[in-house]
Amino acid sequence: MTRSVADEKQTARLNDEFHDAKLPVLQAITNQVCDCCYISNGWTTRNEAEAMIEHLRLKASHDLLDIGAGAGWPGLYLALQTGCAVTLLDLPETGLRLAQARAEADGMASQLSTVQGDAADMPFSSESFTAISHSDVLCCLEDKLTVLQECRRVINADGRMCFTVIRLADGLKGAAMERAVQAGPEFIRSEAHYHSMLQSAGWQIIQQDDITEAFCASIERMIAAEAKQSESLRALRGDDANETAQVNWLYKLQAVADGLILRDFFSVVPV
Repeated sequence: MTRSVADEKQTARLNDEFHDAKLPVLQAITNQVCDCCYISNGWTTRNEAEAMIEHLRLKASHDLLDIGAGAGWPGLYLALQTGCAVTLLDLPETGLRLAQARAEADGMASQLSTVQGDAADMPFSSESFTAISHSDVLCCLEDKLTVLQECRRVINADGRMCFTVIRLADGLKGAAMERAVQAGPEFIRSEAHYHSMLQSAGWQIIQQDDITEAFCASIERMIAAEAKQSESLRALRGDDANETAQVNWLYKLQAVADGLILRDFFSVVPV
């Protein structure tokens, strides 16, 4: 499958982000924001990871696919807690290498497979997995429906999928829409509502929870954590880039607080 220029640029940027994410100052910030003790550049908290375990009903006999897996959070944690096998799928090679190293350090290398691949064209046979998870991935991808269709193809008949997604509030127009798009992830726009995309792709929604309030609290923790580490961050990023980052966090926080951007937790099963 041919990838767009925007997709290629995003992968290159994420490779750079994962290279920096292993630095102690950024790990300290991530741990304060997500309470995860893993290298991460996402928003999934430990509480959300625990909810994934519950909704997926993970067992040691299961095969989990974590899409857009980054450096292994939360996929490695789900496997560590339940004993299941986990396949991490992502395009940035740097993150996958970090995940492999973490699995080896945790003595769970035998549970792990890493695959560098595109979620819209996954290199797996049909019905390969018992469970699928992805954390704020669809809002960072252009072809959301195809990804959901691919997830449906590779899940077995009794499988489950759960995921978080950052999305635009319904009915936004004009300046409100522009604010939300600017504050949100790169591909937050969606041609269809997630309900209709899931139905079209062959999924039934079991549960949908609005976790926007928790998302807002995470952004607030990010702002506080970066302020605490401001001296180290200025040395890493430079004064101008660090100031821009703080302004962007505040802009994002206001958009979420104003209800322009929402974050949902979905639990779904194939139909």
